[in-house]
Amino acid sequence: MTDFAPTSAEELASRRQMLRRQRHIRNLQNIWRVLAVSGIAAGTLWLVSHPVWMLRSRDQISVEGNELLADEAVQALLPLQYPHPLLEIKPAQMAQFLQTQSPVAYAEVSRRLLPPRLEVYVRERYPVAVTIPMQPKPLETSAQESTPAHQPGLLDSQGHWMAQSSFTQIEPDFHFPELQVKGFDTKYQRQWQSLYQAIQASPVKVSTVDWQIPSNVILHTQLGKVHLGIFDPQSIHQQLSTLAQLRSLTSADNIPEVEYIDLRNPKTPAVKTTSAPQITSDRAQP
Repeated sequence: MTDFAPTSAEELASRRQMLRRQRHIRNLQNIWRVLAVSGIAAGTLWLVSHPVWMLRSRDQISVEGNELLADEAVQALLPLQYPHPLLEIKPAQMAQFLQTQSPVAYAEVSRRLLPPRLEVYVRERYPVAVTIPMQPKPLETSAQESTPAHQPGLLDSQGHWMAQSSFTQIEPDFHFPELQVKGFDTKYQRQWQSLYQAIQASPVKVSTVDWQIPSNVILHTQLGKVHLGIFDPQSIHQQLSTLAQLRSLTSADNIPEVEYIDLRNPKTPAVKTTSAPQITSDRAQP
């Protein structure tokens, strides 16, 4: 049997004193934790509200990467009201918003505290053609106004349509494209990609694409009007290749003025003149 030695009064007093000291230390630690959290919260609130960390004007927003839009145009796209606390701005959300604006294909936004400013990098959609609306006078509702059928616009090479009003502030050396598109609809986006690539590769200059009648797309070229029929991405390169072969035929002295060239079947092209029956050419025959 184990014998336990009796605890003296001095030992009990020492233990009680140690426990009181430990409780005191824990209480001090808890107080310091509360003070630290409160200090961080107060400091954050001070940083957010302090005038030093405020965006007071668009001059504190730097813009890079823009070649067409002026800096002021990109700054105006940001949904900010001044003065605005810098630390309240969420860069990812701001960049995502910019990418919803038609002239902007990609955006990055970052904050800088010293000096307080916002840095914006954008990559724009480069316009390659001007769209001409079929109904120049817009309808009453804003949703209908912002369509290529009712509002002048621009197209990039990928078929993204941009309202011309979104290019109000552009660089002085920018010139609108010469290529025009009539009757464009956003549902033609994929077809436009193929058509524009073919136009770029064609030796015959194309000035206008008339898409107003989907069953017969018409090109205005240096040789005259060209009827393509229903647009076919698989046939467009052959059609324009055939058109290039007809350059000598349409430039002959004994050929009357050309009304249009029919390339709906590129293997048997036909030239319709203003004062004579159609002239069928077998030059495109394999």
